[in-house]
Amino acid sequence: MAITTTANFAHPKHRGFRIPNHYSVIDNAELATLSVTETIVVHNARELETAPTLGTHGFQLVHAPTNCDLFNTDEVSTTFYDECRSMLQNVTGCHEVRGGGHEYRNGFGGEKGERGVKPTPNGSGGAYAMGIHSDMCAAVEHGFYRIVPDARHFQSINIWRSADRVRIQMMPLAVCDIGSISPDDIVFGDGTNTGNIRQYTKVIDQRIIHSPTQRWYYYPDLEPDEVLIFRQYDTRQESLARRTVFHQAVVDPTSSEDAPMRSTIEVRMQAVFEIETEKEERKARFVGEISDHYADGRKCDWWEGPIENYVPPDGV
Repeated sequence: MAITTTANFAHPKHRGFRIPNHYSVIDNAELATLSVTETIVVHNARELETAPTLGTHGFQLVHAPTNCDLFNTDEVSTTFYDECRSMLQNVTGCHEVRGGGHEYRNGFGGEKGERGVKPTPNGSGGAYAMGIHSDMCAAVEHGFYRIVPDARHFQSINIWRSADRVRIQMMPLAVCDIGSISPDDIVFGDGTNTGNIRQYTKVIDQRIIHSPTQRWYYYPDLEPDEVLIFRQYDTRQESLARRTVFHQAVVDPTSSEDAPMRSTIEVRMQAVFEIETEKEERKARFVGEISDHYADGRKCDWWEGPIENYVPPDGV
């Protein structure tokens, strides 16, 4: 069964340019032209005749039971990370898995009470991601040098699952088939790393402009032992459209009004593959695709480091 819902896409005026955010705009009136809401059909990936994989669609459902307390940050960073590494090595056939970082999602940003964001165990932001995006682009490779210091290809993968061992019954994650994306519809944006709510930092993310050819999927009623893994950046993919999976939390109109708030954990790790013989040349090509001017002609200086005018929420 498919659902019809809405998602927030990049505004077409930014095609070929960098999209600012509310920290980097000059005039707050610009905020109304950053994105546009479109109606999309999100298909049930469970109903596909052949199950999607990281290689075919950029995402995959994995059965991965755990006995870890996923709200215990020490246990997550040790035992659960080890489980994630083993799972990714089995799924991808990579040489090894490096790195590790995680954050939680448990409510709607800007809302109070039961529907609002609750404090997370590790201080991550906690809000459902309500705009279509990809968290990474070639700009991350500079920071990942400490994780993958040798000249090897790697794929950064998001491991997304229920944190409270409850079946996910609302705000599922919609993911876009990498084979349905046109590189011309991809735009780079001023993004924020929400891993530490006390100080968000600058990243460059990616957005897409809406196209009717894009194919969206979700996994309804994700069980506690099920894990959605999806590609966040892959150095082996020459095509910009196949390097990452665009995604957004969406409203499921079939969800019950009394469905429990979705509480999820997402872990990001790097699957390391074969030696890359021309890494610097390939990196230069990929980084060269990143736009560095806004649509108004301004030069963009949003690359990395702390967001200077960031103000953490009250009580943090």
